Amino acid sequence: MKEIIKPGVKTYYFIKNPAGDILQEGWMNGDEVLSTPDANTIYFSDKRIDIIPEIELLLGSQPAFTDLLTVNMQNGVYSWGRGFGFDEESTFYTFAMPSVAEPLSRALYSVVNPGKEGLYARVYHHEDPSQYSLMQFRETDIVPISIGADPTPLADALAITVTDGALTQEEVDTIVGAISAYAGQEINLVDFIPASWADKQIDRQTAVNLRYNLE
Repeated sequence: MKEIIKPGVKTYYFIKNPAGDILQEGWMNGDEVLSTPDANTIYFSDKRIDIIPEIELLLGSQPAFTDLLTVNMQNGVYSWGRGFGFDEESTFYTFAMPSVAEPLSRALYSVVNPGKEGLYARVYHHEDPSQYSLMQFRETDIVPISIGADPTPLADALAITVTDGALTQEEVDTIVGAISAYAGQEINLVDFIPASWADKQIDRQTAVNLRYNLE
């Protein structure tokens, strides 16, 4: 058996069998041991961003950093999605102006993977362009802030929220300041979301009822 043992270090891993038709993605705490049969291939790192390219070789480009390895239990097909046994209760959607949603998602991704283009979270636009867009999150999502991450794109993306009154300058300064304060660490996504945005969060069923296409 192959084993991963990294005392004191949270470790992300991706495992595939020789045929490439049984896959597993996850993470373990530093006091845990992960074992897998010798025939399997295992990739691991203390940064999830390092193992994503290996998964992309099989599934294609990851739509957003918060997407997880997911399997259709009916046909066994793997894809990017909400993960194995996802908890619907932990998924929520935050309203954002169409001009803010995607730039904000890209700015958050730049904090995770500096110098690369991508989305941190999926963005859904309404069929009526005058309506808010939605950003999809989980209560368990984390933001691994890269050492040397530039907070400027995030500050720029949030600037318009101050102009339209969605956030105060103090709230924006707190969010942006966290990039430098927690560089090299993981923080909970929910800690990034100001309390004033609590009334801008809805669940999946409400989003569907409001005619957002979440597929």
